[in-house]
Amino acid sequence: MRKSYNDHDVLRYCRNTVLKAMDTVRASMRGSNRLVLKEEVEEYKTEKSSLNPTKGIDALAEDLMVAALEAKLVGRLRVPAVTVFSEELGIRTLPDGASEEDADLVVFIDPIDGTEFIESLQGGWCLMAVYDRRADEVICAVAGDIFLNRLYWASRSGEVEAIDFTTHSWFRLDGSLDPMDRLAGARVNFLTTKVSRFRSIASQKRLLDAIEENDGRVNLSWGSNMIIQVAAGYADAAVEVTKGFATYDLLPGLFIGLQAGLTILDPASGRPLTCKLDVNKLFATYRRDPKNPQRTPFVTASTESLARQIVSLLDL
Repeated sequence: MRKSYNDHDVLRYCRNTVLKAMDTVRASMRGSNRLVLKEEVEEYKTEKSSLNPTKGIDALAEDLMVAALEAKLVGRLRVPAVTVFSEELGIRTLPDGASEEDADLVVFIDPIDGTEFIESLQGGWCLMAVYDRRADEVICAVAGDIFLNRLYWASRSGEVEAIDFTTHSWFRLDGSLDPMDRLAGARVNFLTTKVSRFRSIASQKRLLDAIEENDGRVNLSWGSNMIIQVAAGYADAAVEVTKGFATYDLLPGLFIGLQAGLTILDPASGRPLTCKLDVNKLFATYRRDPKNPQRTPFVTASTESLARQIVSLLDL
């Protein structure tokens, strides 16, 4: 008989892991060793463009998170095997020598989502979601806003919550107190850091015209952050249609957003997205071409009517 895993125990260790990674990254990029870290970044063996050498800090945070997951989930909770799927590491099963087929839990992590913003102390998130392969569902997800020092989390049986360590405030995530049902005055998140994505969004003339005509605003965002900001009420909608996000980027925000009651749609079909995963297919796609993992585009909003209005204005 397979073991069932307590949501609260798994969530507690995941929160601790993300917090530890956030503290390490924040201290490293603000502290006296920043110049040494920049040298590590530049020397780190990576296929990323030499014009944007920002992977050293990702590797540092990832190593810390993987070690913590092994110590807590395998060591403390006695999970026989845990598979980690990460942007930097790829696919690895813990402890060493364990079989991937025996791993009930798959932990999706992105140690730093938005590394280029970390480099300039402007932002960046630490993301984690735990998927139970046998139950075919997410157990919990945690997302940390590194420099704003906020932590967001959700579990399958608990509340969707957040804490702001700067203001010492705690709150539940349930979208805006007065959710937008139309684009009038709406704040819409887009990812436009790369030129290709900027051009893609700029070509969505009908959507941008509708936002402008209704005195809306465009926010710059990235990764699961895009969805979580909607769940927290900091934005009204989020749109990613250029190429979508890999699962380790998307799943934490997708789960937190759905648990908070957001509408999250496939922009092409208009069908609701879920957190159900074909893990074997995900892994096979990654192993065939690690540079092109399975990606998912989305439109999310605090209300279904706003999400569907945005979908109707897209030119795909």
